[in-house]
Amino acid sequence: MNSFSAVKYFWITHQSSLISRPTLHTFHNVVSSSQGFTIGTSPWDESCKRRRKAAATALNRPAVQSYMPILDLESTASIKELLEDSKDGTVDIDPNPYFQRFALNTSLTLNYGIRIDGNIEDKLLKEIVLVEREISNLRSTSNNWQDYIPLLRLWPSRNREAKIWRERRDAYLSHLLEMLKDRIAKGTDKPCITGNILKDPEAKLNEGKNMRFSFFSVSFFFKKKVL
Repeated sequence: MNSFSAVKYFWITHQSSLISRPTLHTFHNVVSSSQGFTIGTSPWDESCKRRRKAAATALNRPAVQSYMPILDLESTASIKELLEDSKDGTVDIDPNPYFQRFALNTSLTLNYGIRIDGNIEDKLLKEIVLVEREISNLRSTSNNWQDYIPLLRLWPSRNREAKIWRERRDAYLSHLLEMLKDRIAKGTDKPCITGNILKDPEAKLNEGKNMRFSFFSVSFFFKKKVL
């Protein structure tokens, strides 16, 4: 019976049994083979447990309230540029790129202490938005049949495409991480989630796994809304 009590029993009483994630060939074995899984896509294990604990701390009520200056800055910058580019509303423009930059800059600031200063035509902004959109498409349950029909994996075209997007994502993830490490070494870094993890030995998240906790994990809400 699809009653409220049945839903409560299934989702709340047995929530610990539903905490894991299924693994899919394309995303987990091809796209994520170099960088590992994000906390939103990782099967349940001790590493995922530690990363989710770190994410919960970063997203609790006091922490979110402390992020308001970041949201104020990015929303103000986006609205200002919208007004300027639309000539105070007299010219039709597509608002999506402005929303994408707002979401990405918010995520980058929270997780790396870095923001993209350029406009919506910034090369890094466009690269991240494009790659993340394509990787999201590879996780689709309706148009990636090789995840469900193993025989299709013998045709390399789909894996080849996934490897291309993986390599492009690896490039900017490594770039962002190296930028943060350089700032930490120079003492010019700003407080951020990834920086706190790098500095905190108690986090116990190694180099191969800790950055997969990154802004693609924490800011899934923003990404779902704008990508």
